Amino acid sequence: MTKQPEFRKNISTFSLTMTGVTAIIGSGWLLGTQKIAVIAGPASMLSWILGAFVALLVGLFYIEIGSTHPSSGGIGYYSHLTHGRFCGFLTSWINWLSIVAVAPIEAQSIVQYLSQLSPAFIHLYNLETHNLSSSGIAFALVLMLFFMFINYWSVQIFIRFNNFFTMLKIAIPLLTIGSLAYAGLHPQNFGRTVQEFMPFGWKSILTSVVACGVVMSFNGFQSPLNFSEEIKSPKRQLPIAVIGSILISFVIYFLLQAVFIGSVNPAVLVHGWQSINFRSPYIDLLLLANLQLMVTTVYIGSVISPSACGAAFIASSSRIMHSLSSEKHLPEFLGILNAKYRNPRHAIIICTAVGALFLFMFKGWYTLVAVISVLHLFSYVPAPIITIANRIKNKELHQHKEPFTLPFAHFFAPFLLFIISALIFYSAWPLADEMALLIIPGLAFFFYYEYKQNKGTPFWPVFKGASWLLFYIVGISIITFLGNNAWYPANFISTQASMILLALLSLITYIYGAYYAFDHAPYTSLGVKS
Repeated sequence: MTKQPEFRKNISTFSLTMTGVTAIIGSGWLLGTQKIAVIAGPASMLSWILGAFVALLVGLFYIEIGSTHPSSGGIGYYSHLTHGRFCGFLTSWINWLSIVAVAPIEAQSIVQYLSQLSPAFIHLYNLETHNLSSSGIAFALVLMLFFMFINYWSVQIFIRFNNFFTMLKIAIPLLTIGSLAYAGLHPQNFGRTVQEFMPFGWKSILTSVVACGVVMSFNGFQSPLNFSEEIKSPKRQLPIAVIGSILISFVIYFLLQAVFIGSVNPAVLVHGWQSINFRSPYIDLLLLANLQLMVTTVYIGSVISPSACGAAFIASSSRIMHSLSSEKHLPEFLGILNAKYRNPRHAIIICTAVGALFLFMFKGWYTLVAVISVLHLFSYVPAPIITIANRIKNKELHQHKEPFTLPFAHFFAPFLLFIISALIFYSAWPLADEMALLIIPGLAFFFYYEYKQNKGTPFWPVFKGASWLLFYIVGISIITFLGNNAWYPANFISTQASMILLALLSLITYIYGAYYAFDHAPYTSLGVKS
């Protein structure tokens, strides 16, 4: 049997950081800032602070385990190491779903912005329903094929494409910020009292983080982790790339949100923040300010930002699929690397096809963004638990000085779980529960290959490793149904009671998952690379 080619280790720290930045700065700044302002008003700036904090905390847990066990499979591979193959598969499946759906939403944002470019394009997007038309969906499919071919020919083509366009992705938002600030902001839009600044309360901030693309945007920090097999020094390069990409992107998003709030004509706000409904938010604001040159620049950015982001996420999702195949959870052909270009071409094609399904199921950016955000949040749940379990399981690793070990991790782990749980809760039922149901198709793959590969071996030890995650998914679904049910606004339990239950769920999940449910077998016996 011929030896499988391995990934080339030739991605620099700068390029690795840029994969994170380009995955974060996508359609969130083009469309998300408007939706956040509609839901949270001027306090929408706090939404980006909360989103960056969650991403940074999750990223720090990822960095600790990722720097010691580099893998293109990311969090799913790490879950496999600590809690066995069933937990690894569930985690990878959820993470893959959340990432594979990003390319279609980036294509949607391009089509929505370009629908204002010319009267000939206006039929691509319906402003009243916020959905793409049939011709708009066809255009988005063509864009997804473009994202696919960028990855298809070589990772180096993707990296060269990525570095150049990421610099443009940073420059265009900064120019937009400077231009709108120069044109003049309206300080009264930010409010003179706490009530005016935060007209809809803290709940609106939590809701906007999930429903408006904040979580989806910052999730791009995972991109460097998924390339960790293709770098020479994960322990040095990963912390710089992950933390750097989050901080760079946060500054840009925060300033974009601030100038958006300040640039809206106060006359428009007479009827409240909910009255804002721009087809192409920053284009409309720049046109009102008579900044025609910047309008052209933002049109260019509205293509570049989502395109680079969409290409980055097809790259990341294909590597997760490659890892699942390598661990014998998916068909073998998905794990094959092209001998010449050293990339998983079959996985790239399948990821593009699945992304197209999301495009047909959710025809508008504002619909799909909430779905993706909840999937991202579910994919974050294992991060603190597997990191603590990794410390316990591999004690020798932490008896020596490591380049990165998260301080106070035993405190931050349950705290992070509670924040994630609260955000999922505020996404509301039935969305949270529907996203939980998306694991069912993946289970069919797992049980088929489990039966095929391990027929006759006891299943309980395998199930135990994932029992804490299944417990959490069922628990958060029940609490959300009882406490934040969009179909029954009166709800069955109060918000205060829901928060107490979420805290208990987070603590129990953490203790059980991190200290009792992990696989006690040495790493070398797991059937995966140690």
